[in-house]
Amino acid sequence: MAGIFAEWQPRYAEAGISTFPVRDKRPAVKGYLKLGSKVSGQLALRFNTADSFGFACRRSRLTIVDIDSNDERLLADALSEHGPTPIIVCSGSGNWQAWYRHGGEKRRVRPDPSKPIDLLGDGFVVAPPSLGSRTPYQFIQGGLDDIADLPMRSASPHTNSVYNRYTPPSSSPLLPTGGNFSGEIGTRNDSLWRAAMVSARECADVVQLMDRMMILNREFPEPLSAEEVLKVVASAWDYQVNGRNWVGGESRASISRDEILSFPGDHTMRLWLFLKQSHSRRTEAFAIDQNKVGDMLGIRQQHMHRYINKLIKCGYLVRVHRGRGKGDPHLYKLAIPDAAND
Repeated sequence: MAGIFAEWQPRYAEAGISTFPVRDKRPAVKGYLKLGSKVSGQLALRFNTADSFGFACRRSRLTIVDIDSNDERLLADALSEHGPTPIIVCSGSGNWQAWYRHGGEKRRVRPDPSKPIDLLGDGFVVAPPSLGSRTPYQFIQGGLDDIADLPMRSASPHTNSVYNRYTPPSSSPLLPTGGNFSGEIGTRNDSLWRAAMVSARECADVVQLMDRMMILNREFPEPLSAEEVLKVVASAWDYQVNGRNWVGGESRASISRDEILSFPGDHTMRLWLFLKQSHSRRTEAFAIDQNKVGDMLGIRQQHMHRYINKLIKCGYLVRVHRGRGKGDPHLYKLAIPDAAND
């Protein structure tokens, strides 16, 4: 049975890209930066069981913005800086690639030391659908049919590049969200931001949100620039992933720690509010110091376990590790009760 490289080599060749086999994220052949389509075809026969492959960026006339992180906010920031593109790839480790037409870029690793982003105008990259360390590389948006229409990167994060005016393809499966919004000059950013906040609740990732907002922006009599839309998308997605998106959802009330501590009445509710206020943004498990928390909330230490177990029974709290005593405490995570999903 032919491997992934042998199956996809002709498809990439049709798109004008010469591919070669890759083993352990390294090219399996020499001269890979210069080989053409004829040699690539021969390699597909020779390495017909290979399940990973790549291509040379400069020879393929492509520049890849390689985001060495699975943080979708970094992807949104990169698209805001370099400009939108119809092709976005998720690597085998869950990181991101944004593909652009080559504009003379060189290979620059971490041009901004504060961001885990490389600019790959030379060298090579592993291509989808190669098998990765955890999952296959995959096209999250676009594909080989979009190679011919790739834009170049924006010349500067602060300029409106005239050669990067990307409009999502009409074949995109992502449809704009419903609802009316104003397209008047001076209100466009606010209208689009509110639409993005509502739509973010329905999107699986920032790429879907970007695609929807690009489509909505086209409905304005005078659309915003692509850079402005991406700034809106980045802001809305940051609110969504950090649990601060209250737009378009049910009514909520905020409460401070001091208000929780001074609130009279049911200790179970006060304990839940205290834990939620302290740990709602944490993804890792946490321990509950029953003596300390009990003193803060005015709950006797011998009764703390009762209120913790009640939260677990109601589905607000999950014990993810049963400790064995001092130095090995129970660990918990916040949860959403089943009743809240009805």
